[in-house]
Amino acid sequence: MKKYYQIIPSFVIFYTFLFFLTCSSSKNESASRDREPPAFLYYKKSMSAIENQNYQRALSFLDTAIALKPEVSQFYYARGQIYELTGEKLSALKSYETALSYKSHFPDCWEKLALLYLEFRKPDKAAQMLRYLTEDQPDSLQFELLLADAYLADHKPLLTLERLNYYDKKGGSSEETFRIRGLTYYQQGNYPEAIKYLDQYVNKKQLNFEAQKYLGIACLKEDLPEKGISHLNQALRMDSEDAELYIYRARYFLSMKKVETAIEQFNLALKMDDTNSVVLLEVSKFSLNQGDTTRAETLLHKALAEDKNCWECYKSLGIIAESQNRLDQAYDYLQKYISNIYFRDLEVEKLLEKLDYLRQN
Repeated sequence: MKKYYQIIPSFVIFYTFLFFLTCSSSKNESASRDREPPAFLYYKKSMSAIENQNYQRALSFLDTAIALKPEVSQFYYARGQIYELTGEKLSALKSYETALSYKSHFPDCWEKLALLYLEFRKPDKAAQMLRYLTEDQPDSLQFELLLADAYLADHKPLLTLERLNYYDKKGGSSEETFRIRGLTYYQQGNYPEAIKYLDQYVNKKQLNFEAQKYLGIACLKEDLPEKGISHLNQALRMDSEDAELYIYRARYFLSMKKVETAIEQFNLALKMDDTNSVVLLEVSKFSLNQGDTTRAETLLHKALAEDKNCWECYKSLGIIAESQNRLDQAYDYLQKYISNIYFRDLEVEKLLEKLDYLRQN
């Protein structure tokens, strides 16, 4: 007589084996889940909630995960991503900063922070993140271009041009280089070069407000009034709330001998933003030309209170002081101006020589 296991059909033996294997696997998975820290289980739940676009539920799961294991940087990074999806960018920024405090080498976090710092007008911090990225990923030219943009926003034209030249040398190609170069030359007071590059850029991207605005201003500074007002008006159609546009429209009307219209534009700009250093500076210049030195000086000091790097304010203050025979004060103002600009101002250099002579004799 055959033993009982010898007469069992082979397919029964196979499926019985498969059943025990499955049971064993399920037990192992269950045991694995049991061993997994609860914080990571909540993190996984948050990822599932994100997939279902249930962002508040995802944040709730992450808050629990963070409460259980607050040292895990990925939890804060994920929270930052959710805040970006919901448009809460300041909260996203703070979450990414916290993530970085727990994990210093975090390239994805560096990139997120760099972009948000630029948006929140913190270009020095953006540049710091981008320097980390360019060192960590030297072949990624996109970060070189972003770093140039950060230096531009931080008013560091020499560093901006250095990064752009490196970008070009490495074979980088982007229309944004025209914008960045043009704006950099504008910062340096090299208006012909600014016009050259910004012209190339707006021919391809007409809807860039910043390029249209500064191209218009550069044209006015180079005595190209009609071209200048054309670009300023294009910028105005994109953003009618920018007070500086009305200031330079006023300058255009002054060049056309339309003084009353210019005054209307000056007053409108002041009404819109009387804390803008550019607005205050340009209105002070107009007041000075009208012979109202008291008002001009008041506006210049107010501009410097808003922006201590308004170097042209020091020039105007120096001219006023010199006209009132305050020689030492005039010299100090003009020296501060000349030491911080990126181009030669022959008029001021001659005035400084004159003041130096008068002070010693």
